[in-house]
Amino acid sequence: MIKPEDTNTKDSQSKILEDGIKEGIFGSIKDREIDHIDYDRWMGGPRGPEKITFKDGSVIMFKCDIRHYWMADNPDTPIREAIVYQIDKIVGLGLVPKTMVIDDTITNVRYDGSVQEWIKDAKDGYQIEKFTAEEKKDFERLKVFDFVIGNSDRHLGNVLFTNDGKMHAIDHNACLIISKDEDVLSFPDSIIIFFSRNVVHDMPHIVDIIEKFYDNKEKILGLIEKYIHDNTELAKLMVESRINYLYKMLKKDTPFPRKYLEWRNGLNEEVQNILRRKK
Repeated sequence: MIKPEDTNTKDSQSKILEDGIKEGIFGSIKDREIDHIDYDRWMGGPRGPEKITFKDGSVIMFKCDIRHYWMADNPDTPIREAIVYQIDKIVGLGLVPKTMVIDDTITNVRYDGSVQEWIKDAKDGYQIEKFTAEEKKDFERLKVFDFVIGNSDRHLGNVLFTNDGKMHAIDHNACLIISKDEDVLSFPDSIIIFFSRNVVHDMPHIVDIIEKFYDNKEKILGLIEKYIHDNTELAKLMVESRINYLYKMLKKDTPFPRKYLEWRNGLNEEVQNILRRKK
């Protein structure tokens, strides 16, 4: 299995994907000279993630569009990966590595999927004994971020830590409604545990990200509308209702509910409000 470390330099890593970028979420690697590729064949699939090292020492992770290889009835997961990076930039989370969608052919091999900057000398969360104070704050902000985007696949294996004290969040293809049958009100109860154990109004880093989501709501919804082709309206409905719910609870200056059913009822109320406005 590909491990989260490599020998590239920080300078070369920071330049990754700058060449060949088109507009929006799209990019290209066709003009980059590849040195070697490390393959990971997970889940028995014909094409798993590929760690691509370029001649200049920079490194990316390529993930294919699985529909083209497994005939999977999934939405366009590379676009979701790239949009999550854009949302991270919009709200100032600063945890998702640069991610773009590509469709290049290099030496007769097609690279259709997403590419993400490789994080140098990283350990995943299972290798970390204790978070620093800053990492703890980042992990808490990530909980809010994952709740809003509907990330159903967050675990310590896709949270990376580097020696400079920074945290990085990877693997976001299971976000923004990946199935038409997905329950728009469903979410892990870990978010309730977090909010019930903390006085959120006394946590500036949490107040800040909720407010940034609310202030940039239309920009985020526009991004989803522009690029997501599968379950677009469901994804927008989920994101908008969750932003509204968190913001409304924050401005009430009262404790967040402690029960899952109360959260679902609150989210459903926001969903119904949005649907009524659209009629």
